[in-house]
Amino acid sequence: MEKHTNLAAERHRLALRFNLSESAIEPEIVPLMLAVEKSVDKIEQAAAKVNETIKPVTYNNHYGYNASAWTIWWGNLSTGIGQNIVAVSLVFSAFLLCCLGAFMIKDAMADKEKIELAETKWNFISRHFVQNENGELFIPKENYLVTEDKKGIILINREE
Repeated sequence: MEKHTNLAAERHRLALRFNLSESAIEPEIVPLMLAVEKSVDKIEQAAAKVNETIKPVTYNNHYGYNASAWTIWWGNLSTGIGQNIVAVSLVFSAFLLCCLGAFMIKDAMADKEKIELAETKWNFISRHFVQNENGELFIPKENYLVTEDKKGIILINREE
């Protein structure tokens, strides 16, 4: 008998809470609704605890009227350092700048190597090839020999 009155009381309470009629709530669903209600309450309590622990960062910069962009920038930077916000971003920015510098130096060294390689190839070409009036390059007959199978040539006086 006690379970029946407890079920009726919970059914009445749930109907009032969710703005439903008691006849719309089936007696078999009441335990499920109670479990959902408890889990929702626990989720709300956890969210309240999390919201209490998170504090927003407030900037108290009093620059006055007509402050320059430079003053505002330094003020924001100093406030961020005081709040331990900027320190991580400064370290990260310094790391990125170092990486960028390393890639620029590596690229400059690679360009120097490419220029040296191009100069040696040009010296080789200018030694064996001749340019005519039309700008076309060709090899004079005295600079090569045809192979025995007649499928290629061998450069004479090749100094590499």
